[in-house]
Amino acid sequence: MPSVTRPAAGKRQDRREELERRLFAATEQLVGEGASFTELSVERLAVAAGISRSTFYVHFEDKGDLVRRLATTVLSELRDVAGAWWETAEHAGRAGLTAAVTAIVDVYRRRAAAFTIITETAAYDPAVAGELRTLMQSIIDTTREAIERGQVAEVMRPVVPAETAAVLTWMVERAGYQLVRGADPARDATVIDVLTDIIWTTLYTTSP
Repeated sequence: MPSVTRPAAGKRQDRREELERRLFAATEQLVGEGASFTELSVERLAVAAGISRSTFYVHFEDKGDLVRRLATTVLSELRDVAGAWWETAEHAGRAGLTAAVTAIVDVYRRRAAAFTIITETAAYDPAVAGELRTLMQSIIDTTREAIERGQVAEVMRPVVPAETAAVLTWMVERAGYQLVRGADPARDATVIDVLTDIIWTTLYTTSP
């Protein structure tokens, strides 16, 4: 008799991921329209996503659990768009760096409400704050590895890799949060140029 366990498990996973996407989208839409995430009830989130309150609790412990998973999703998106530069940092050139920064700014623009939710919840929820620190540290570590490869290839300056990676990563995070999220989109190009210039002149010994 053929096994039905694997297909059934796959369908459950698909349903779970689809439910997460719907809840993320509904939550971001409500916050984007001006609602305070802190004041949003589970009931309102569930209704906006087209599910029942009981279904919400089948998949999430509470609102904090929702935010932790949202943080994982959004910061993974940041990791993905920066990946092309990380993988080729020693020979990507300024054009490659600009492309990566542009993609990162685009994530902050598209997921502005998500970053609002994550940052504001982290201020009072230790579990969310811990998840955010862990995810950011993974980005810092990958940046450090890219810097170390660039130094081995002798195209990057002899900066201290760990601290430089941390400073640059948090600089980009704050710029995205403060200068892109909720700001005039017409400023994005300038923010991209400034971030690219700072990162380039900090790391690289070669000319643009």
